Amino acid sequence: MLKATDFYDQAYFYEIETTLAHLEKLISLGDIFIMEPTGNYSKLWLNTLLDAGKEVRFISNRDLASYRKLCQWDYKDDAHDAVALAYCGWLHIDNPSAFLSLKTPEINATYQLFLEHERLNRELKPLVNRARNKLHTEFPEAKSSSSGGNERVDGIWLFISNSPQHLGWQKVWLRKIKKSIGTVQTQGFSPQLVKLSQQIVRVKQRRIEIRQAFQEFLTNPKYRFYNEAFDQFDLGVYDRIIILCQVHPFEQFLDSDGKELRKIKPRKFGPSGKPITKRVGLNRFHACLGKAIKPWESGKKKGHIVTGSVLARIQLYLWARRTMAMTPPKNPKPRVKELYSRYLNDIQAKLTDDGKIDPNYPGNNSLKQWGKARVGDKLVKLLFKELLIAYRKSKQ
Repeated sequence: MLKATDFYDQAYFYEIETTLAHLEKLISLGDIFIMEPTGNYSKLWLNTLLDAGKEVRFISNRDLASYRKLCQWDYKDDAHDAVALAYCGWLHIDNPSAFLSLKTPEINATYQLFLEHERLNRELKPLVNRARNKLHTEFPEAKSSSSGGNERVDGIWLFISNSPQHLGWQKVWLRKIKKSIGTVQTQGFSPQLVKLSQQIVRVKQRRIEIRQAFQEFLTNPKYRFYNEAFDQFDLGVYDRIIILCQVHPFEQFLDSDGKELRKIKPRKFGPSGKPITKRVGLNRFHACLGKAIKPWESGKKKGHIVTGSVLARIQLYLWARRTMAMTPPKNPKPRVKELYSRYLNDIQAKLTDDGKIDPNYPGNNSLKQWGKARVGDKLVKLLFKELLIAYRKSKQ
């Protein structure tokens, strides 16, 4: 067997540049290409190879580092990375699960929009905080005005930034300015506040555009059975988008007969004496939504770690935070009602003997947060079941 070091010494490395001749050379080199996801740079090569009908497989950055150590290389350059990629690809060429799943162009574009939306959220909060601090001295009568939500831009920022606004609202703000005790009545709005307002309007308008794009995306008939399952849990637009981006295509969790992918463990037997069946499909589904639990041991210490998509895990918790409120949801779907009952039962089982916490109305404490995280875990199990039912109906 050829060692990795010997292969490195004997192999010829092609240096591909971003020119038409080099891209054509790249396409002619083979049928399966192993790549490392490197952001926008890798998209150029990915799109070129996919358009040419080639098969592309991604290896995660962490796995690549492990294979580089396996080759006993403690230094890093493009040539050694290429050999490590080839080595990993060769070992797992018949095991597709060892590679990162590739998203369709539509799903990938939507996922990139979701990442942009998350970035805009992080950008918006400090802008609003700084602008409202300015309003305390310049226009205190407007410092508690509505934030506008997800559907529109708050009128105060439109007014300060001199953006198009309904004439009636402009008159309202002008009347308030005449009676204001702030500096706006004599000095007008400061350039800093005007600039902050313009940035807030830009960010919020972009967020509205992204939300509308998400709503239009979800109306595609291709994702009808996904939406049928999502409806059972009253999932919001952003919940649906991140889940859909993570679990599409749903066929990856199923076998050739459209049933849940399972694998028999021949060396492990249950109480009945039959071999234990590993639920591969459900486990992969958990991993895609950030709920994969893996054992962790070090000496006498034992525990587990949660891996998978952090964005999906956060979104599931946010859904639970909205739905599992201090009072039962209004007109809940049966699945939501079931999850709420489990939420209360989990909290009640964790209650201390002193009875300081009412299980029917738990307060804002760590126990309540733990219960919502548990709801997210159970939501994943029930969602997989609903998606499986909806998928089978769509194939009838």
